[in-house]
Amino acid sequence: MRKREGSKRKGIDEENIPKKKSKLLTFFKYIFCFSLIGTLITVPTLMYIDNYFYRISQSSVNSNPIRTSKEEITNALDIVIEDGITDIQISYDNKYYTYLKDSKIYINDLETGENVHVIEEEYPICYFNLLYDKNMILYFVDYEGRYADTLTLNTYEIDTDRSAEYNSFTVYNFSKIKDMSMSPIINLIYINVETKTQYSTNNVIYQIDLFNNMGEVRSGLIFDKMFMLQHKNRIYYEDTNYNIYYSNYYSLNLFDEDVTMIGLDEDDNLYFLAEEQKNRVYVVNDNELINTIELSDLDIIDTFTNYTGVYLIYPTYILKVSGKDPYKRIGKLSRYVTFVAVEGDTMYLRTKDNKLISTKLLDN
Repeated sequence: MRKREGSKRKGIDEENIPKKKSKLLTFFKYIFCFSLIGTLITVPTLMYIDNYFYRISQSSVNSNPIRTSKEEITNALDIVIEDGITDIQISYDNKYYTYLKDSKIYINDLETGENVHVIEEEYPICYFNLLYDKNMILYFVDYEGRYADTLTLNTYEIDTDRSAEYNSFTVYNFSKIKDMSMSPIINLIYINVETKTQYSTNNVIYQIDLFNNMGEVRSGLIFDKMFMLQHKNRIYYEDTNYNIYYSNYYSLNLFDEDVTMIGLDEDDNLYFLAEEQKNRVYVVNDNELINTIELSDLDIIDTFTNYTGVYLIYPTYILKVSGKDPYKRIGKLSRYVTFVAVEGDTMYLRTKDNKLISTKLLDN
């Protein structure tokens, strides 16, 4: 009785307790519904913002600063890359981007996206390369004869609009030029040429200089990668079984596991990545192993070299493995972009809607 009287004195009516419980349950149902709706709205919105923000927050290709107003963001420069163009090369001074299309070389301004020049020859251009230290393009013209192809080496200087023609040589059963490596310091070029018949495929490595001398270095295998030292006449190349050779027929037997060549830095250090687990990088100079870099993240999706640095591309960041601190992340990536190149302190990316954008690297 005391408890009951005390309850009445506190204003508690036992007959209203079920009603208050019902109201409480209704209140929590409302809270749950609003939370669920908020989650359904917020998550897709954040995903969209992540995509949109990444695209607009990078400096545009002319290195404009990040804008904040809607009008300025909407009018920010975006360079649209045509479908089907894959080999985009960036000039060393971040002024031009180049690509090969319909057997012509297109040179465009990185600030405006406008075309500067188109290199077109009487016969198709089958291969080109933009030098890493000057605005000069080396390219090959393919004259298809009845029994063999004649390849001619040409150069074009973007800044002076000067062109020159050099070596011509004959290749039987020519299929394509797979790779080219050059040293502007000692004026030597190596090219890897694929020849193909109905029954077999072969690769031939040629050495060419700018005095119209050329010669065959190696043939009889399929070579996947090739790097020439910049201060010494020595070529390194790799076959499909991860065997590494240099010069004519010498084997580089430095490793206890399969490795693949990934790049060359400005000091002529060659970099090799462990092929199976991608858990270490080896650094070689003058055929001696000088460093081993142990990696913690193994999800490498690509590598890149511009003959001054070597980079590892991960899904969300990049490392300059040839830098002072090979573990320091110098750039961020997103699933909405693909890596294109690094030149100087700038990284170039391609968005899913085929726009070329750029962002400054972190301290590298």
